[in-house]
Amino acid sequence: MNRRCCLLGLVAWLMPLVALQAVSAAEFYQVRGGIPNSQYFFKANIVGNQYLFFVGNSVLAGTGLKDGNLRYSAQMVKEFKKSFPDANIIETRHTQPGGSWFGQFRVSRGQPVFGEVIASGHLAILDFAADDRHADIAQVKTSVEGLLRQITRYRGTHSRILVYTLTPEMLQDYKTGKTPEYIQVCEQIAAHYGIPSVNLAQYAAEQILAGKISFADFSADGVNPTDAGAKIYAEGIAKFVEALMAATPIPEKPTAYPLPPALFPETNDNGCIIAYEDPQVKRSAEWKPGQVSPIGPFRHLLITEQPGATLSLQFKGSEIGLIDVVDKDSADFEYSIDGGPFRKLAAPKDVTAPTMRPVSLVAGLDREKEHELILKTASPGTARVGGLLLNGMIANALAGLTKLQQIDQIYAGIDPITYQPPAGRFANIPKTMEKLRNGVDLRMVLLGDSIMGNTSGSAFELLLMRDYPKCNVIKIASLRSSTGCKYYREENRVQDYVLKHNPDLLVIGGISNGGDAEAVRSVIQQVRAQKPDTEVLLLTPVFGAMRDEHIRTYTRDIDTTTSNFRYNMQKVAAEEHCAFFDMTGPWWEYIQSTGKTYGWFMGDAVHANDRGCQIIGRLLEIWFKE
Repeated sequence: MNRRCCLLGLVAWLMPLVALQAVSAAEFYQVRGGIPNSQYFFKANIVGNQYLFFVGNSVLAGTGLKDGNLRYSAQMVKEFKKSFPDANIIETRHTQPGGSWFGQFRVSRGQPVFGEVIASGHLAILDFAADDRHADIAQVKTSVEGLLRQITRYRGTHSRILVYTLTPEMLQDYKTGKTPEYIQVCEQIAAHYGIPSVNLAQYAAEQILAGKISFADFSADGVNPTDAGAKIYAEGIAKFVEALMAATPIPEKPTAYPLPPALFPETNDNGCIIAYEDPQVKRSAEWKPGQVSPIGPFRHLLITEQPGATLSLQFKGSEIGLIDVVDKDSADFEYSIDGGPFRKLAAPKDVTAPTMRPVSLVAGLDREKEHELILKTASPGTARVGGLLLNGMIANALAGLTKLQQIDQIYAGIDPITYQPPAGRFANIPKTMEKLRNGVDLRMVLLGDSIMGNTSGSAFELLLMRDYPKCNVIKIASLRSSTGCKYYREENRVQDYVLKHNPDLLVIGGISNGGDAEAVRSVIQQVRAQKPDTEVLLLTPVFGAMRDEHIRTYTRDIDTTTSNFRYNMQKVAAEEHCAFFDMTGPWWEYIQSTGKTYGWFMGDAVHANDRGCQIIGRLLEIWFKE
């Protein structure tokens, strides 16, 4: 009996050692094809291309850490900067519910609701392990693969890394010498696409099974690491990045990553969020669009308090769902697919505050067939819709239209703009107006930042050519992200950004001049020193964040009692004999008059969407019209 007990005790003592040996048998990271394109962008250090997009859950958010800088995303940026110390790498973290399932809708084609294209830099780091811990493994297969495929489809040069963090279920598997099924599936996908992966779950499990730290000391809740646990993750990240940087040389230019056929036949890589205001979404009159959301990241919501209010959408695809905001006062929904019986989507009973709810309504549809969703409110309460989740496609309401017809249709969907521009505004641009009237080429250079990109995106030149049909307006957008005249005035940059385009009219604007009207003056003087006949139009800021001065301290008319950018730009225009358009005044006045929240006109936290661009374009059309 004693001998048997001793044997059992020996087996129990040996099991963790056997498990540790099994865990340690495989390297905890795989470099595969590496991230050569990201290495190129790190070295090039181009403004606007240095955003790293970390997508994940509470681990990524640093939940439970006393020192937030220990989060693994910050540690990864730190390690990248060891190889590229001059790179201005920007860590952006996008935490979300719903794991990889919701990620396939949001990450590369979720901008109609969230504003940003998350995978729009050069490197996406994806960590869904914690939120996927209870997901069906078949769903994980198609969600992770679909997500990775659509990132590559959106931008072929975009690098990707998969990260796996530790959960109690994974630790239990490692204790028994098994690789967790979730990691097996994700590694199969990563190998198929040549994507690097770092298994922090395995690295941490090795330390725990070796007795270097207890699981309780590693994580207080089983998922989010403590500071001590985060330091273990940091060690693993350092080893991974070192190997990653050594694996591939820096290419001379980025090249598209290959996109092989899907690994799983059920995978659909058309996940997206359909904006509720898309023309293909039909709604009854009881709904109010463009309303304020009680929570981020929604920029605006579609709201009703009327039972029976309906939405409908015709689509092709394999899955349709809903993303909304639920609260204590939320209404129930009912929905029907393809004329079938209505099913109930009850408002949750356990919410105590506004909460984002992404939910699948129907999956497993024939992706090649047309389907119709009907969604209606089915009880008293408030419905707050953000958008529809679709793995599939809808018809483009603007297909077949010319660009001018497209912008006219977009403008028809917002309130008309009424604005009376000041008399005498053309005094300093006589040659520009002569060319508009009498039918020769007008070369117009737009200088500034991405807001001037919005100005260009409005296609206002088509409106000018409709008003002045004899003239051919040649618009040249000479832009640099987050850049104003403080940059353009240095090192004779006006040569490359302005003079080489031989402008008749130089238009300077945007929100990145740093309040420095004298920098604008310097650019004007440098341009005219080499091309004296250049006419100039100065624009005051539009769009941007609510904290920006032109919104935070807004007055309809320019405040001439204090030193502010609008007033100083007006003075520079007068002293340098430039035309001047205080666009800030009528722009913000219009937005405030619409009864819609600012986000209704925003593409993200800073930039205009198509509606916002048309505000800019129509104001310019009115300003130029005689």
